[in-house]
Amino acid sequence: MKAQILTLRTCKEGFQDLLEHGCQYKYREAKPFWRARLFSNGQAKHFDEVHIKNGYQPDSPLAIYEFSGIEGPEVVEGVPCFKIVLGKLKAIYHSPS
Repeated sequence: MKAQILTLRTCKEGFQDLLEHGCQYKYREAKPFWRARLFSNGQAKHFDEVHIKNGYQPDSPLAIYEFSGIEGPEVVEGVPCFKIVLGKLKAIYHSPS
């Protein structure tokens, strides 16, 4: 069976911060797109890994985390968001120097 991967995009500064300080959660605004992407019939979907990518090119920087669940929505800076819980960092590819 093919691995279920949740891909999240981030800006250069966000990716650099992730490398320097680590990350336990990623937030996505609680809008219909993310509701459909993260939930099925009201239940959180299961993913095997979370790929956090800085860009759209094949060689863009990529961090791979274990998936630990979805929580929310909760309010972050006044905006309702889904909280994607990240597990252990598994790998980093094409890391910016």
